[in-house]
Amino acid sequence: MRKGFGLSLACLTGAMILSGCAGQERLDRYKKLQRQNQATIEDLRHRLDEARSRIQALENASRDTATLRNKLEQARAKRKRLEEALSRAEEKLSELGKGAPLPEKLDDALVELARTNPELMTYNPDRSMIKFQSDLTFGLGSAAVNDAAVDSLEQLAEIVSRPVAQGYEVRIVGHTDNVPIAKPETKKKHPSNWHLSVHRAIAVRDVLEQAGVKAERFGVCGYGPHRPIVANKTGPEGDPEGAKANRRVEVFLMPMGEDATSPKKSSGDQGKATTEAGDGNGEKAGDGAAAELKYTGK
Repeated sequence: MRKGFGLSLACLTGAMILSGCAGQERLDRYKKLQRQNQATIEDLRHRLDEARSRIQALENASRDTATLRNKLEQARAKRKRLEEALSRAEEKLSELGKGAPLPEKLDDALVELARTNPELMTYNPDRSMIKFQSDLTFGLGSAAVNDAAVDSLEQLAEIVSRPVAQGYEVRIVGHTDNVPIAKPETKKKHPSNWHLSVHRAIAVRDVLEQAGVKAERFGVCGYGPHRPIVANKTGPEGDPEGAKANRRVEVFLMPMGEDATSPKKSSGDQGKATTEAGDGNGEKAGDGAAAELKYTGK
């Protein structure tokens, strides 16, 4: 903790007692993001009102000429873009309001861990999330953690076992790309991508528990291919070709007692659409709406 701070900080969405004190600079950055997003929302709302008024005026005017019809369609297209931008901005502000920075010592330790393992993992302080690349953490179509990744997970276990982290749950979330599982031997172990995403999350949990993290602090779930952070590519015949970035395991540190079973989304993970091809590992989506498999404790 830094000198000069009390044991509590006022969050914009309500009072919330943090485990430890974040530095003033970290808190100022957090509040600045909220102010910026609020200003963006106000501007978008104003522009959206103007677009709606223009549409109404055009609709009330004569539609006999091609010029007026063209202007009306342009105005409607602009309205749609503004409505989408407003929705994204409101979602971003809402998600910012749901979290707060981790204690400084814990945050610094996670920053250093990611810095020393740049190929395997990344750390997002705004989401309190460590993201592991599945292609480097697991073998092809496997839920067994590679030896190379075990050491990094053990380092993470040491960090989250420190006193400063004891007020946080460790939530592990598995994700896959959208490529169907095809190999019979893989399907026997992981019938679908939902199963594979959960099995990989459980495997990460097992390493962390064996390294000393208490079982009651864990929550585990999997979303298969249904929470992509980039667009999956579609092949020339319409077959799915998964994106490497979507194959991942995320570890979130959440205040104890949080009710949400799924971690927050943030604009930081909403990458631009990409056509990066998958590795053909047979990770895949099931049919229909997204489903979720959860595992807690042993």
